[in-house]
Amino acid sequence: MVGDWTLSIFAALLCVGAGLFAALAASEFSDFTERTLKICAALGFVCLSLGGFAAISNLGRPSMILGVFGNPKSWLFWEMIGVTGALAASLIYLICLYRGADQTRTRAFSLISALFSLIAVFALGANMVMSWRPVLNSYTLMLPFIGLYWSAASLCFLVEREFEDAEKAKAKISSAAAACVTGLGYAAYTGYLLSDPETLEGAREILSGSLSLNFWIGCALCGVVLPLAGAFTRKAKMLLTAVGLAGIFIAVFVWQNLLLDIGQAAWHFFKP
Repeated sequence: MVGDWTLSIFAALLCVGAGLFAALAASEFSDFTERTLKICAALGFVCLSLGGFAAISNLGRPSMILGVFGNPKSWLFWEMIGVTGALAASLIYLICLYRGADQTRTRAFSLISALFSLIAVFALGANMVMSWRPVLNSYTLMLPFIGLYWSAASLCFLVEREFEDAEKAKAKISSAAAACVTGLGYAAYTGYLLSDPETLEGAREILSGSLSLNFWIGCALCGVVLPLAGAFTRKAKMLLTAVGLAGIFIAVFVWQNLLLDIGQAAWHFFKP
């Protein structure tokens, strides 16, 4: 369905954009050149803008959009607050850079944009937890979103350090840790499904059934193997890093779609 696709595009753009803002904040405290900072901030702004457009197009009517901002008890509210706050802070950040503002201001706004985008990623995962759907009634399904966001941040920071010809060991360690979180998230969620007879069929669908190709190729290969290859391969470094980031985008997209498929979830954004 088109609605599912737009939600998955939003999720993928959000995780990559949030990763760029996290990398931007780290770069501000690494004294990188203004050119590198501008590129990172602009790319993050574009990703979140496109993601926000996808989310708004899914909601459709203006009354629905206003309804989201009028319901702070909904995780969707916090998704939209996170995206809006990150976009506003990053725009101010870019203006500060172009006007030659002091580093105290640019660092502050880079941290604010990173914080708001992290809130949006956390809310994205939490919004998928649905107590009325046994296969989605576990916070373990949030872990892959967090791990993939972390992978995006680590790879973006690695690319920046490549441009700046700076030491890359810490960025590589961060990439490895992020891939571990993603992999453990997949394992924790499938373990949850396997542990309950009521959700066992869902685990079979993911591991060896109709959704297995999506999971093993779209999630495991693209979300764990490709980012690790991008971080640790010595040859064709920039190309493989770009492939790793593309893999993260695909993995988030597929994971979101997989959860929607397995839960056959109706999106209840508001409590009755």
